[in-house]
Amino acid sequence: MKYKLSNYLVFSQPIIANKFVLVYSTVSTTMLLIQFSLYNILLNNFFTEIDPDVLKELVKNKILVLDNFNELESIIKENKDAIKNDDLLYQVISPSANCQLGCGYCGQVHTKNGLDEDLNKKIIERISINLKAKEYKHLGISWFGAEPLMGLINIKKISEELIKLALKNNCSYSAKMITNGLSLKKDIFFDLVENYHIKDFEITLDGTEESHDLRRHTKLKEKTFGLIFKNLKNIVHDPKFDQLNCVIKIRCNVDESNYKSAFDLIELLDKEKILDKISFYTAPIHSWGNDAHLNSLSHVDYSKFQIEEYLLLMKKNHSIRILPGKKTNIVCTSLQEHAEVFDADGNVYNCTEISQVDMYRNVDAFKMGKLNDQSYVNAKRSFSSWNDDILNGEVPCTTCRILPICGGACPKLWKEGISPCPAIKYNIEDRLLLEFSKRKEEYL
Repeated sequence: MKYKLSNYLVFSQPIIANKFVLVYSTVSTTMLLIQFSLYNILLNNFFTEIDPDVLKELVKNKILVLDNFNELESIIKENKDAIKNDDLLYQVISPSANCQLGCGYCGQVHTKNGLDEDLNKKIIERISINLKAKEYKHLGISWFGAEPLMGLINIKKISEELIKLALKNNCSYSAKMITNGLSLKKDIFFDLVENYHIKDFEITLDGTEESHDLRRHTKLKEKTFGLIFKNLKNIVHDPKFDQLNCVIKIRCNVDESNYKSAFDLIELLDKEKILDKISFYTAPIHSWGNDAHLNSLSHVDYSKFQIEEYLLLMKKNHSIRILPGKKTNIVCTSLQEHAEVFDADGNVYNCTEISQVDMYRNVDAFKMGKLNDQSYVNAKRSFSSWNDDILNGEVPCTTCRILPICGGACPKLWKEGISPCPAIKYNIEDRLLLEFSKRKEEYL
């Protein structure tokens, strides 16, 4: 059989006295340590010189593929099959249109609107319809905002009904919450975990106090870091926290003005004995229907910063995933067949970046419907053609070596002419070396 080198490979620089090279396949998501001599054979396509057992290993790990094999078509087909066969129904609910914070990079316009009894009922009815659309085995709910805890009563009411609905349809049930953490008092946290099955929380801290409070203050310019951090400490240091199998992620949004403070935040979390109880990650500020991305670090600068972040987290023995352990077949909510986003005004979308953003207020292309009159104005999902767009070369992802683990990132941003490429595109060679340093014993 005739073979060729896969298009979806990353090689490290020579290591260990220049005798070896790391190779990572973004299709198989496996990393191998190969001899430098084999590396040269691969680059020069001298595949007949490879030992049969080694050749078998290279083919198994998708380093080599059959010469007539169309890798891009295979990736796109697998993505489409994953969407078709997905047995998780993922639904996003914003119980309130209000938020205490006035973050400068937020693209939303907040109001005092919240779900009422009629909309609560219609959301449950709509999710019931979606559950019956195919043979779903899991119902996953995300409580989103504005700030979801501004609608705590609705969260509890709807959760009770959705838990019953999942049971009735023989589905498992899980829920998560994206929150600013200001109202996440210890008693509220444990009530939500124990009685309403919300076991995954994401809280944003944009660095330590000085940096965070300049960006994530209330609409009246009041500081928020102290209250959020106190809530976090009270929760993770309670003996119950370790028993409940729940997750708290700390997200630190960074741009040119605050990225260095992320290191200080890691140090503070470690000092307060919080770091070993949560997961931590940073994210670059991006466009949210506004020009916030103009203050962001460049792709290259952020990718360099991220490696420094990983090095510090590794030094603290914090568990991080340096290389993806699986492909990204379904890149976002907008591609899932029956995933929907319900906001506090009764609008229905299939993208979490649209609700309450002025730029999209009158754009029907992004709106799937209105619960109040049960109309669905957009039968076709906004980005349903995304995989075909990639296949047809309409975005740069078509020829990108990290496509299998990235999936194209954000279809909406590409459509708006903004590159959403993740940091791994620019720092993956460095990540190979970090991964090797963590697992050296497995390779040598």
